Amino acid sequence: MVVVGRFERILLPVDFSSECDVAAHHAAWFAAASGGAIHLVHVIVNPLDELYETHALPPLQVVDAAKEKALTLLQRTAERCLPPTVKRTLHIRHGDAYEKIRAVVEEIKPDLIVLSTRGRGGIAHLLIGSVAEKIVRHAPCPIFIIPRNR
Repeated sequence: MVVVGRFERILLPVDFSSECDVAAHHAAWFAAASGGAIHLVHVIVNPLDELYETHALPPLQVVDAAKEKALTLLQRTAERCLPPTVKRTLHIRHGDAYEKIRAVVEEIKPDLIVLSTRGRGGIAHLLIGSVAEKIVRHAPCPIFIIPRNR
């Protein structure tokens, strides 16, 4: 008889792409099946990104506004993609996406990471490489990967 490990802490990096929503639904399944909690993490790489709607704000308000908007978007993702019975913790970080996700990994020590392979990449992906690829190479636990829609 094979005994499957219990996923008590599931890390879900969130970039607000449609692929990420699919990953969130899978993370919810793992959490519900094992009684685990999901740690949703979003990294603000550029607080002036149009996603955060900060372009018209004075410079000193941009970072705080980006954090508030990211938190709102992360809460909406959790409400939309996770059943209310699944425990969740929201993490917002600022800086390099891979480095900040790696720091959250070290902090919470997840039993599973669920992530999508494509987010808001474009030219940046070609220049600096894929965050998902780096996570896969250095993860200390199993990873469940959601490929992009083809």
